[in-house]
Amino acid sequence: VQRVIPPNITLYPLWEELKVGSKVGILCILSGFYPDKLSVEWLLDDKTVTTSPVQRKLQSLEGEEKTFSLNSQLELDRSQWTQGSEVTCKATHNAAQGPPTGTPVSRTTSICSGGFQ
Repeated sequence: VQRVIPPNITLYPLWEELKVGSKVGILCILSGFYPDKLSVEWLLDDKTVTTSPVQRKLQSLEGEEKTFSLNSQLELDRSQWTQGSEVTCKATHNAAQGPPTGTPVSRTTSICSGGFQ
C-alpha cells in the first residue's frame, strides 16, 4: 500500500514584493505531501483564473520519509483584490488514485478576511 500524505495549504498576500502599482501577488504554499502527483488551480470568486502562476516544487527528506512542497504564486490586479474578491488555491492530490485520496483541498482568502491593506 502506497503512503499518501495530503498537503497543508497556506495562503499569503505579497504586498512588499511588488512595486507600487496595479498588481498584488498571492502565494499558495502546499507542503508536506506525498506522492508528488499534485495539480493546483486558482479561482477568483469561484471562477477559474486563466493566468499561469509561477510554480516551484521542492523535495525534502527526513530520515527515510520523503515529502514534497509546491509554491504557486499568482498575480492579480489590485482592483480585483480591493473589491473584496475571494481568491482560492485549490489542490487535487494523487488524483490518479481516485476518491478519497483524489479529493481536492483548498484555502480561500480575501482582503476582508485577511485584513490586509
